[in-house]
Amino acid sequence: MASRIRENWQRQVYRWMRGRIKPANQVKLSQKIIYILPSGSGLVFITAIALVFIAAINYAVSLAFGLAFLMVSLFVLAIFYTWNNLNRLTLSGLPTQAVFCGEQIPFNVMLSRDPGRSHETLELQFHELPGQGQQSASHSHSSLVNLIDADRDQVRVFALARRRGYYPAPLLRISTTFPLGLARAWSVVDLNMHCLVYPKPIPFQMEEFTSGAGGNDDSTISREGNEDFYGIREYVPGDPLKQVAWKNLAKGQGMQVKEFVDYVDSRIWLDWDMFYGFSTEERLSRLCYCVLQLAKRSAPYGLKIPGIEIAPGSGMDHRDRLLRALALYGEAGVQR
Repeated sequence: MASRIRENWQRQVYRWMRGRIKPANQVKLSQKIIYILPSGSGLVFITAIALVFIAAINYAVSLAFGLAFLMVSLFVLAIFYTWNNLNRLTLSGLPTQAVFCGEQIPFNVMLSRDPGRSHETLELQFHELPGQGQQSASHSHSSLVNLIDADRDQVRVFALARRRGYYPAPLLRISTTFPLGLARAWSVVDLNMHCLVYPKPIPFQMEEFTSGAGGNDDSTISREGNEDFYGIREYVPGDPLKQVAWKNLAKGQGMQVKEFVDYVDSRIWLDWDMFYGFSTEERLSRLCYCVLQLAKRSAPYGLKIPGIEIAPGSGMDHRDRLLRALALYGEAGVQR
């Protein structure tokens, strides 16, 4: 019960922060959006100050008073320098490579400093909305960075791709306890980053769907038939007399017959109805697996799903086009 109440509270706080923080491609931290509180070590330090001060009062020891005032001064300076370690730091969102559902998304963030400043021991992590049955605070993937020698640095911050489509990055939390660890300064920003998430591929036996596809460099394969002339071969008893090359026989070239073949299209179509009876996400996942497997072959392949038809082709660009169509299937207002 307590964990459920805590999770609901965190959901409310997260939604409040989402509504309050405006998305921006670039954010420069300032005193308006930097927050600071004593850390765990800072609370212990404050307790030590109180004990020293009480002992100084009880025993009237001047040295104890001096120590207490020195500790207070040190704590105040720690607060200022910790806050200043984030002040005037610029964060920018960068493009992110597409991933598959269930994988970790490496969102790219650029950190920049003003001339003459340095920022040390910066910790970046996404402040994700806790899911049902998941850990309340999802901060397992954090990234550390220092801006001392370089004016800018690129860092990857990871978040779990929970669904396909355009996945928005959670709120980004940047914090620091530098230099003494007595206080923690932090800021939460929305860098307006998104990542294209493909459906999670589900492996299965797909030979029955691709059998007869050829698997060679030719756009078609041939089989014995009667449509197109293929060549001439020696007569075999039992061959139809209508296929005998009588002109060649009249020229004294022996008994020969004409061969005809039918050309069969080797292009493969991935169709929505191939997986009848499956849910929408299960169909998309299996189609995604088919695309990944067929991309390793040379035979062209196409895609037919409700509202979308992509002609057969090959190559990485064609593969990415099909994966994009699968990822964005059903999303309103998205151009494919």
